[in-house]
Amino acid sequence: MTRSLKSVVETKKNKLKRRSGKIFREIAKAFTLIITIGFIAFVMVYVYNCIITTSYFELKGITVRGNERVTEKEVLALADIEPQSNILTLNLKDISRSIETNPWVKDTAIGREFPDRLVIEVRERDPAALVLVDGNLYIMDWDGAVFKKFSNNDNVHLPILNGIYKGGTVKRDLMKKALVLLNFISANRNFPGMEHVSEIYGDEIYGFSLFAQGGLCLQLGFENYGRKLERLKPVLMDLGRKNLATVYLSIDLTDHNNIVVKRNDVFNRRNKAAGYNT
Repeated sequence: MTRSLKSVVETKKNKLKRRSGKIFREIAKAFTLIITIGFIAFVMVYVYNCIITTSYFELKGITVRGNERVTEKEVLALADIEPQSNILTLNLKDISRSIETNPWVKDTAIGREFPDRLVIEVRERDPAALVLVDGNLYIMDWDGAVFKKFSNNDNVHLPILNGIYKGGTVKRDLMKKALVLLNFISANRNFPGMEHVSEIYGDEIYGFSLFAQGGLCLQLGFENYGRKLERLKPVLMDLGRKNLATVYLSIDLTDHNNIVVKRNDVFNRRNKAAGYNT
């Protein structure tokens, strides 16, 4: 009995020693890992501090590209980058957002040219038309975005889009159709080119009426603009022979079988009508 009790006690002691040794080894491993991580973190912080304080990455110049309407001076003022900044510490997203507060700027891309330059690529909005909204003119781009109120300093010569807004709310379907017409006119090499169009009036039922410089009104309706304007050519030639091309005229091209020309004298308010069969 005594030997067996001693044997049990010795066995327990041996197990406890083995367990203690294992725990000690695990603690040693953990301690070593903590020291290693701390050392790596220290080295990284030290290297980072060296990088951000070295003059090697100190900003020496900024290149601005893609800007036409917005001057380089305006872009740099909006970027508001401190001289001699470290290019690695600059928040490029914040700088982009600041530049894009200018309504003419659609978006920007900013890149680092190591070791000491920044490149700011500006993409400006391409104006498509002036839009009449509650009696005020705004500039619209080719995406249909109305992005700023028009002023004489904008130096744009664009047709006025009328009838697209009602009570400050856009008629979305009519806007989409207006963009189709604007794209057609801008690509059209024949009359009327974009430079001849002064106003486009849109109506959800009757379609679009196009007012050209000189008083000519073309009622186009919706779609098939190329075909309709092709039918206009002989009519304009005939009007030219009759010396009527310079008077105020309204030409209805919405009927596929018949073109109606109305003479509108704005001075004495007399109207005469003539039909042209095609």
